[in-house]
Amino acid sequence: MPLIALDLDGTLVDQASAARAWASGFVDEWGLSSAEVDVVAVALTARRPKGEVFSTLVDRLGLSTTADRVWGDYRSKMPSLVTVTDDDRSALADLRAAGWTIGIVTNGMVDNQEGKIRRTGLDALVDGWVVSDAVGARKPLPAIFEALATRLGCALEGWMIGDSLELDVAGGAAVGLSTVWLDDGSDPTGYHPDLVVDSVAAAVRTILDGQPSAPRL
Repeated sequence: MPLIALDLDGTLVDQASAARAWASGFVDEWGLSSAEVDVVAVALTARRPKGEVFSTLVDRLGLSTTADRVWGDYRSKMPSLVTVTDDDRSALADLRAAGWTIGIVTNGMVDNQEGKIRRTGLDALVDGWVVSDAVGARKPLPAIFEALATRLGCALEGWMIGDSLELDVAGGAAVGLSTVWLDDGSDPTGYHPDLVVDSVAAAVRTILDGQPSAPRL
């Protein structure tokens, strides 16, 4: 069967809630103002390399530590903070039962991203994954999608499901995949996802029904 490629953060796992939980612990540890929880959490969910995020954070707050140490703490704790909904777990099981090849394609560091995949049990629900740090290419570059297809031994035919218009929708479309956007409230102008939904489970239901609805643009 064709491929179902899925983003990890903000798509399969609740990255925003986990980032806020980490930010709360970080603020308590350093004795910072409670107002910093929101600031740090927002910064952590920005779609840019985390190394930049932590360098800016340490410099702005004038912390007596290094960005690498804070980043390391974040990577070690995040796998135990992220969650996957029961509906999305069931949806992945339904895809597998229907014979689809399922893969995760994610930007990030290997220890952090693989930790999330394994700690949440996603490793048992998908056929494989690629992490940008391991393959030397980040979404939306075609090379990371090609690496996933090679890893899974399948063609780049099927669907890409993700919450980022720039990384997931544009990246998936560029390699010939139909695209599903998990609407996060961003302005979709200039992007053309084939399907717009609010969860992985909703996307899977529509794909399995074989009747994609018109995008809500």
